[in-house]
Amino acid sequence: QIQEEFGRCLQLIREVLSAYQLSDYRVRLSLRGNEGKFVKDDDKWNLATTALKQALDANGVEYEAVEGEAAFYGPKIDVQIWSVIGREFTLATNQVDFGQPLRFNLKFINENNEPETPIVIHRAPLGTHERFIGFLIEHYAGNFPAWLAPQQAVILPISEKFIPHCQNILQQLKNADIRCTLDDRNEKIGRKIRDAETKKIPYMLVVGEKEMANNQVALRKHGEGDKGVIDVDAFFNIIKESCAVFN
Repeated sequence: QIQEEFGRCLQLIREVLSAYQLSDYRVRLSLRGNEGKFVKDDDKWNLATTALKQALDANGVEYEAVEGEAAFYGPKIDVQIWSVIGREFTLATNQVDFGQPLRFNLKFINENNEPETPIVIHRAPLGTHERFIGFLIEHYAGNFPAWLAPQQAVILPISEKFIPHCQNILQQLKNADIRCTLDDRNEKIGRKIRDAETKKIPYMLVVGEKEMANNQVALRKHGEGDKGVIDVDAFFNIIKESCAVFN
């Protein structure tokens, strides 16, 4: 079952990296070397190594085999990526482990109704989460896609008299789990737009007299400018589509 399960892990890594729009990476098959402290079980090492190679080939994954980089308890694959300053590091990893199950005395009942020690796969499509978040901040330079942005939209009333109406829109967006705020400062609309652009907020919803009368917003997108006047309901669909990254 190693090949089948490991194939599912590879598919998950592809799905995750695609969602984050990450394509510049390489896959390393980390194997046992001749030196080092590795679990002494040649049969399981050979079984796992063959299964990993078959899973990589079956899923069309190009890889580089590297001796001596395996974990002490089994072979693994590492997804290598580069930071914005060119430093290479491991972003994701999947590891076959036939050492720890023995230590923890793990058992399951096999098809012959007999107890058997399983082989475990350590699955880490995001690696260390804290490090991954740091990488994303650098990778996007703070310009996150809408689904990932801490703040997805900001409502910009042209003057104070539109604030009550904008508060209603804000509540609608929050009820739909859209991460949105209202810029109700006594500033000119140009200043509000510039500030929103500086903060790299994906969407800006400008509301004036005509927009309030027709329950619409003048939509702006970060880095792209004016997108025209649309109904508030239409903006819900835009956000929904931009967040459907795992479909």
